[in-house]
Amino acid sequence: MLAKTFLAFHVPFFSVITPSFNQGSYIETCIRSILEQNDPGFEHLIFDNCSKDTTAEIASRYPHITFISESDRGQSHAVNKGLAASRGEIICWLNSDDEYEPGAFTALREAFSDPAVQVVFGDVRQIEYDGRGGEVAHGKFDSRLDLIRWWSSRVKLHQPSIFFRREAAVKSGAVREDLHYAMDYELWWRMSGLFDFRYIPRVLAVQHRQPDSKTIRSWATALAERKRIFSPYYSLIDKGNLPGLMREKRRELGRSYLLQAYALAPTRALDAARMLVMSFRERPCGILEMRWPGIFTRMFSRKSN
Repeated sequence: MLAKTFLAFHVPFFSVITPSFNQGSYIETCIRSILEQNDPGFEHLIFDNCSKDTTAEIASRYPHITFISESDRGQSHAVNKGLAASRGEIICWLNSDDEYEPGAFTALREAFSDPAVQVVFGDVRQIEYDGRGGEVAHGKFDSRLDLIRWWSSRVKLHQPSIFFRREAAVKSGAVREDLHYAMDYELWWRMSGLFDFRYIPRVLAVQHRQPDSKTIRSWATALAERKRIFSPYYSLIDKGNLPGLMREKRRELGRSYLLQAYALAPTRALDAARMLVMSFRERPCGILEMRWPGIFTRMFSRKSN
């Protein structure tokens, strides 16, 4: 009885917040990756938007989880509900189709043992929906002004590998609920104006780049949302050279759409074709690159299989 009373009032070190909607195919891997940290000081809060699949049944197998199934206004709203309900010192936002790398919590406890550290970020391992990949995507963040260049690869802040103290969450404010694709980057923008970000050179999380994720399905919409967030701040970085900044934007966007077309070509040829059109509009000279025929080869190979 005393043990149960202690657990009821025990304040966890980590609060893991998971927004969820029809992710029954992935959520158990997410849940188990947290349990397998073998860390006694955590709580896992899942805010589910009334999923119609196996999500609730899977969550019911794990009595340590706080599982809330109710309608929400989107992913940002679910995260905000988690922030309000969380009790831990360190806040973790882990989507239901992602997971933590073994040993992540041990490394984070060491990093946050310095009371001056407010925000920590690291690397992620990215795995394609069919199991391909596994490459490490390294975190990169030198200047918050580079976030304004939303089209570039100057910043690599991978959402599941970012962790922050409760103080940073409170002072930065809630996630913007009018945003649905780039709300994490907007939060990092506000947070980085108040706190330094500490880099851990190790993999902290695994991202499953599954085809039904909204960012992959709506890449152009996600980029448009970044533009809406950061375009009001162009004057902070252009130093009188706005035309040069816009040339850089078109060049980098053209490359980004081209890379997305290459990735989509084997499985979603129509979406890949749309990305090619958008790439050409931004950067017509890109058609001379060798990747263009490679994309059509990948499309053709798909049709012939």
